[in-house]
Amino acid sequence: MKNKILKKSKIMIKFLNKKSLSFTLTSKFGLGRQKQASFTLIELLVVIAIIGILATIVLVSLSNARTKARDARRETDMHQFSVAMEMYYGADNNNPHYPDLPPDVATAIPALAHNLAPFMDPAALDPSNPSRQYFWSDCGDITHQQYCVWATLENPSAPTTYYIANPRGTKETTIPPSCSATPKCYDL
Repeated sequence: MKNKILKKSKIMIKFLNKKSLSFTLTSKFGLGRQKQASFTLIELLVVIAIIGILATIVLVSLSNARTKARDARRETDMHQFSVAMEMYYGADNNNPHYPDLPPDVATAIPALAHNLAPFMDPAALDPSNPSRQYFWSDCGDITHQQYCVWATLENPSAPTTYYIANPRGTKETTIPPSCSATPKCYDL
């Protein structure tokens, strides 16, 4: 019986501070081992899952912010095109007109940028994909008194949205820019 008592261990609990515990296992032989409080596997998995969910929320929010920033850049570019077109129009006091194009052709912006080079930076390209360019057309207006410059916005929560610049100013619309439809893009 004495052997059994000597082999039993007794547990002493020491309070290190109000928030943590330290466990000391001691035996009658004086061989003490200290065991620190630790997290269980379940607790660790819960914390990792919470961190994963928070990281996903942050990444989705950041993606939306980037989309909005690219759309803001497109709108700024359209406004700059509008200002440059008006400057081009006013540069010839004798015969004010906008740059001309073949009838009813939507031409990529680099063709227009050459004509507008004195009035704006010719490197205006779509911020998300430089190979996807902005477009413009004069809709076959032989007097060269009309124009339309547009970009497609990325906003994923709305139907396809365009940002248009024309002699009336700049505007966001869901009506696709067209020279054959009514209203024409320069009438929007």
